[in-house]
Amino acid sequence: MALQLISRIAPQEYISEVGAYDRLPSALNARFIKKVLFLHGTKSLGKAEKYLPDLPAHGFHVIDITFNGECSNNEIDRVIQLLKNENADAIIGLGGGKVMDTAKAAAYKAGCVPVILLPTMASNCAAWSCLSVMYKDNGECIGHEIFPSQTSLVLVEPRVILDSPIDYFIAGVADTIAKWYESDLQLQQAERSGIALYFSREAARQCLEIPLQHAEKAIQDMREGKLSDDWIQVMETNIMASGLVGGFGDEYARATAAHAIHDALTIRKETHHLLHGIKVAYGIMVELVIEEKFDEMKRLLPFYRALNLPVSLEDLSLGNITRQEIREIAVSALKPTSLIHKYPIQCTVDRVYDAIIELEKWANQNAVK
Repeated sequence: MALQLISRIAPQEYISEVGAYDRLPSALNARFIKKVLFLHGTKSLGKAEKYLPDLPAHGFHVIDITFNGECSNNEIDRVIQLLKNENADAIIGLGGGKVMDTAKAAAYKAGCVPVILLPTMASNCAAWSCLSVMYKDNGECIGHEIFPSQTSLVLVEPRVILDSPIDYFIAGVADTIAKWYESDLQLQQAERSGIALYFSREAARQCLEIPLQHAEKAIQDMREGKLSDDWIQVMETNIMASGLVGGFGDEYARATAAHAIHDALTIRKETHHLLHGIKVAYGIMVELVIEEKFDEMKRLLPFYRALNLPVSLEDLSLGNITRQEIREIAVSALKPTSLIHKYPIQCTVDRVYDAIIELEKWANQNAVK
């Protein structure tokens, strides 16, 4: 069956600049929005609050809602009911990826309510993409949903993201480089051509090359609180370039094997403390073993070491699991709804299991710490 190609390229408006939040009142007025549901995390609001305009003082009615922690069906339903009961004109989502994914999902399912996103971290492309990654209330990933409506406005205040946890930024870098490895084979083997797929592959290429060239310096600058060119370039690559890959390429450039491994790892409670991008980083290595690209693994190894990214089960707090438990992870990676079924290489439970075991041997041979 031919893959689908519907380009959902970008938010309707995207602004990344110091003082970006100051544009919020005029942006709401331009959209005829007077009553907003404001969904946010507690820590995120603490970081962003000093930069936010006083919306009630500008004449807007704000319903303040604290995020419950997971982009789950229960949380989405709660926000939908609030949107409807309050008759809100729009929803503002401020926080990390799960806050923004919840805002997008609830807004669409409530009747295409306009969405305004204020990311406080650069840990993924949630602010850019028109999809939501879904979880159970216990943190287990259950897939994703794509929406036909795009975000109305994204406002990026670099000072807020610079003040966010560095671990989330590093996880965002790891999630971003996965865009290249997961889309490369799909785009190479596409049975169709077109400028959209060309742009998708070029965006994916930058998702690898920019972090490899600039991420270590960007992370150091972040530790020192510097709004440097290196940091801004990597920050926007995490948010924008990574979103453009699937935005242009659709099913030809979606997450596949590395994210399937991430999703499978979430069945283990021991991994729940690990950020999304960290588990994806491990998934990249499993994928490269499946593809027998050991030279590429060696090329990545210094980068992984510098960023303290995982390449072994021990790195994931799974060093003591049994062979049978490893097989259960492989089984989960091959469940019917798994992203791995879009992978151009035919995979089986045995193939994924063998790749995990082979990666363990490779990690030991390369003395990865």
